[in-house]
This record gives sequence, structure tokens and C-alpha cells, in this order.
Amino acid sequence: MKNLTSLRILLLICLLGALICAFYSCQNGSEKPESSLPQNQDQMETEKLIIGTYTGDGPDKSKGIYMVTRNVKTGELSLDSLLARIENPTFQAVSPDGKYVYSVSETSDKGGSVYSYEIQPDQSLKKINEQPSLGKSACHVAVNQDQSMLFVANYSSGVFTVYHLNDDGAISEPVQHYEYEGSGPHPNQKSSHPHQTTISPDQKYVYVADLGTDEIHMYSIDPDNKKLVDLNPASFKLPPGSGPRHMTFHPDKPLAYVINELGNTIQAMQYNEETGELTGIDLYPTLPDDFEGESYCADIHISPDGKYLYGSNRGHNSLVIFRIDPEDGRLERVGFTSVHGDWPRNFFISPDGEFVYVGNQRSGNISSYSRDVETGELSLIDSAFSDTFSPVCITEVEL
Repeated sequence: MKNLTSLRILLLICLLGALICAFYSCQNGSEKPESSLPQNQDQMETEKLIIGTYTGDGPDKSKGIYMVTRNVKTGELSLDSLLARIENPTFQAVSPDGKYVYSVSETSDKGGSVYSYEIQPDQSLKKINEQPSLGKSACHVAVNQDQSMLFVANYSSGVFTVYHLNDDGAISEPVQHYEYEGSGPHPNQKSSHPHQTTISPDQKYVYVADLGTDEIHMYSIDPDNKKLVDLNPASFKLPPGSGPRHMTFHPDKPLAYVINELGNTIQAMQYNEETGELTGIDLYPTLPDDFEGESYCADIHISPDGKYLYGSNRGHNSLVIFRIDPEDGRLERVGFTSVHGDWPRNFFISPDGEFVYVGNQRSGNISSYSRDVETGELSLIDSAFSDTFSPVCITEVEL
């Protein structure tokens, strides 16, 4: 009898323990087992980049536009796929709504082209149409915010072309066509070389950096007719031999900066939001004072917080880092970071400002860096990624 009573007490204790465990499990129901995590966890930790390239024949040459996955926590890259087979797709622009990709085909021996693609649910690209760029060496494409206009710069022939965009993403026939004239003192400035189109943050003005004539051509956008109108003055003049290549605006101040390929300098400018006019502030060298080798600037970007500016040096093979004075926009050089490759062309700063990716054209690799948002300094993560062969443009696409 005594043994039976003890057994009953033991059973009651076990039952009570089970009830207590069940109670606390309900109270902590937010701590789900690993198997109940969202199935798209990997997608939440990654983003997609589109890589533009110079193409060629053979297994070790690029074949077109590639898609790469970026881990937003570690900064690491991995190859997804070859998106489109196209000759020399050296620059891409993604539509603001994320539905379309536009790419130039940079060819110097024949007329250039600009292509439109629709991003498919399976992350592939479906070609919509293509249009002639009306020039040679189409090297840059840009789309305005309301997706009504598209702009293409043609380097070799001194031609800048304007298009309209249809609601389905298709590119219209050219609606405006500019053939610039002029030259500069450098051997690479025998004629006009438009290299990039930059649209002002308020979408009212368009600027074309002309490497051959040491000018930035300036236009206002006629919102009713979707056409460009010359500003007065019609251009911003840079020192002879500068070779302006790429331009960028400060994210929240009326400031603009252009990087000069031939002069290895960055020109800081005030931007008049009422008139669109640019006014020079000062000129800053992008190379060390004691550097005597050959080098040419390429790309320029400002950190999302507007505190630091970066420029790429092809030859010195570095990124130069400047601190931006928040009061007057002047630059203070912080230092240089090796790109761990050869001939850094385009580079990309992640939207959170924590990572930087540099496309090295000649060595064929993309170098990944973590970025100290306080000091602006970069730390190498990896420089071995070379699956896109000759990367020259890195563009984010939201899928």
C-alpha cells in the first residue's frame, strides 16, 4: 500500500512538471525552432548586383551582362548567372521602379546601341528592344526619375543622344541628338568625348561631362515636351587638360563634384538649384604628391551619409578618400586604399554605406571592402572574385 501511494505521488509530480513546461513554452512561443524560420531567409540577407563588362572571344573572356549575389552581412560575392549576351555592355542603368534594365553596347568600329530589358520573375532578362546611339563607343546610359527620358553618351564620336521611354520600358527613336565640337591640349583631347550624363537630384537639369573639351554641358529639362534646353551659360569650363569624366551630386547639399581623368583631379562645385548653374569651389589632386607614374581617374561616388567622397585611380590602382566639409563642401584628403587589382573602373557603395565594391578591368577581379562609416576608411574583405572576367560597371538591382 505504501509503495502504491509513493507511485501516485511520483506520477502527480511528473504531471505537474509537464504542465509547467507546457505553460512556459506558450509564454515563449516567439522563440521558434529553426525549421519554422521564413523560407526566404537567404533572400533577406542578400542583394543582387548587375555587372557590366568588356567582352571577348575564348573561355576566359566575358560574354555580356552578369548577375552577382551580395551578402549584406558579410559583404561576400557569388556568381548567379550570365543575364544577357551583348557586346561590350560597359554601363547599365536600372529603372527607378526596378522593372527594367538599360545597357549600352560600346563599340568603336561601328555605331553604338542602347538596349532595354524587362526583369523577369525568375531574375532573368527579357529583351524589349534596342535603338542606335547615333554615335560610336556608347559608354554611359542614364534614366530620369519618372522614367520618361533616357540619355546616352557616345565617347568616340562626340555625340550625346536623348530618347523617350514608353510605359512598357521600350526605348523610343532618338528625339534629340547633339554633336559637340572642340578639343583640348592633352593628346587624348583631339575632339569631343562625352563620357557621362548626370541628372540633378531635383530632376530639373542634365549635365554631360565632356572629356575632350574640358566642359560640362548643361541643360534644363522641358517637363511638358520632355526635351532638353541649353542653359545660359551652356557649359561649365574646367582647367585645360582636365578631361572631366564622371560627376556626382551631394545627397543633401547643393554641391557637385566631377572627377577629371586626364588631370587626375576632382573639381568641387556649388550647384544653384534655381538656375542649374555650377560654380567652382576648388580643385583637388587624386594622387599622392610624390607619385610619378602614369594614372587616369575613372569613377566618383559619395557615401550615403554625405561625409566622404571616393575616386578611382587607374594606374596608381587605388581609391582616394576625401572628407567633405559640411559647411562649404571643400575636401580634405584622408588617404588611399589599394584596389588589389589593376585598372579600377567603376565602383559601388552599398546603400547602408558599410561595403564598397571595385571593378578592376584589366585584372578581371572585383575587390570587396568593409567601410568604417565614422572614418571613411576601407578594409579588404576579398579580392579573389573574378567570375565576371572584365568588370567595368557595378549596379544594384532590387528584386
